[in-house]
Amino acid sequence: MGDSRDSGVLRRRRAGLAGPRSDLAQGKRRMARKMAQQTSAPARKNRWFPIAVVVIVAAGGYWLFVGGGQSGSGPPPTPAELAEALAAAEADPAVGYELAESAPVTIEEFYDPSCPACAQFSGFHGKLIRQNYVEPANGPVRWVSYTIILGTFPNSVAAALAERCANEQGLYWPVHDLLLARQTRWYLEQDPAGAIAEIARDAGVDSDAFNECMRERRYLDDVAKSQRVAESRGVNSTPTIFVDGQRVNWQGADPYTFLEGMIQTRLEELSSADASSGGTP
Repeated sequence: MGDSRDSGVLRRRRAGLAGPRSDLAQGKRRMARKMAQQTSAPARKNRWFPIAVVVIVAAGGYWLFVGGGQSGSGPPPTPAELAEALAAAEADPAVGYELAESAPVTIEEFYDPSCPACAQFSGFHGKLIRQNYVEPANGPVRWVSYTIILGTFPNSVAAALAERCANEQGLYWPVHDLLLARQTRWYLEQDPAGAIAEIARDAGVDSDAFNECMRERRYLDDVAKSQRVAESRGVNSTPTIFVDGQRVNWQGADPYTFLEGMIQTRLEELSSADASSGGTP
């Protein structure tokens, strides 16, 4: 697969999320209402940006830079570094992170790490899809995760780098999940480095190796390439989900139920195609 620093490396780790499946109708309805209210868009105004914020505009994209950063992981990337990485980047689907290597159906998730609606989706609907369709042995769904930095929320670049540095230690998914679960602890902070480093430690990373990776901005190019993938797919809000290349619009519906229906429909289509071609369903 190549060196762990190779931007084309895909690693996977089953998150091992616990909890039995139960009747979640009321909870799902509440979460669907919240997500409908909070789905992020880059045009949304934000009144709570920290003072030390610079918006970087380069080659059609815009990223947010938040000043500060005095922890062991070092300061965040400078505006010049962000602009240079984005200007040089091309869309590269290999920078997505897989959960399950192969399966009949592929779900692609585009999310901004600082987006509250993404945290809600990941912690509830996305978690259930992964538990029921991705993580079981021979599960029918392959999940691929991409970041997009909308520019609406601070600290997204730092979180995206943290996920990738954790990936060197095989801990992408635990850090990804914990960053979203504890999003309120870091996403509005003027200096999020300490909170993000603590979350990474709690997820099991070796702090010395993690902090070195963060100080080097080792995967800034990967973050930029993921941004280009999102742009190439027309993604401008989060969370955005594709099922086998089809963009999902669950507006007014429960996201989990809607996605489950799309998965089942797609599996039936694939089974019918196999049967008609003489293959094994």
